[in-house]
Amino acid sequence: MSNHSLAKLNLSKRSAVDSKNKIRNVALRLFVSKGIKSSTTREIAKKAGISEGTIYKHFESKDELALELFITNMDMFREKLLENITNNDDPKEILSRLIQNFFDFAKKQPEAYSYIMDAHYTELKKIPKERPKPKDPFVEAICLGIEKGDFRKLDENLGAALVIGMITRTILFFNNGFINLDYYQAAEEVVYSAIKLLGAQSLIIRHTNVSGYRTDYY
Repeated sequence: MSNHSLAKLNLSKRSAVDSKNKIRNVALRLFVSKGIKSSTTREIAKKAGISEGTIYKHFESKDELALELFITNMDMFREKLLENITNNDDPKEILSRLIQNFFDFAKKQPEAYSYIMDAHYTELKKIPKERPKPKDPFVEAICLGIEKGDFRKLDENLGAALVIGMITRTILFFNNGFINLDYYQAAEEVVYSAIKLLGAQSLIIRHTNVSGYRTDYY
């Protein structure tokens, strides 16, 4: 192949990559602002300055585009969560860093975070169960904490759900002006509350459920 032909091929590949990235970026903004269902490929093409047919050169459908965007951003989110926790065997410190990294991602990558939060209702179930997910580091930290006796015994996925729920609701309340604290002060409060929630020290709450049976929570 001549140098001219090779240069032409490289230019074509670069153009295709640029086109695909433009589609992704425009689609992400639209999906965040309007939702996946309300966004159309025609609208994506118009805002990207390309023909609608160009989208189908890269993606079979809008659904494939939405899922690829979800997986890409979910993987990026998980990588952010794992920052600064390698070779650490202190469950409380790991959990603290996971929570702080979660807040940091939401602050610095607002579009990606919003898309993950909105799209997980429809896209998460399309992903194989064995694929690593952002919740996994929380589950692993809680398992380690239970094993070491730092955290009380409870279902590790339930524990992760409780902690992640605290984080996401705090971010939601903060973004809507309901929390009068510095953003990272709010994050520190969640760290404190999460460790207290999972702590090994017994907290007994007597509760009678709707069936009349008494349940003790520790």
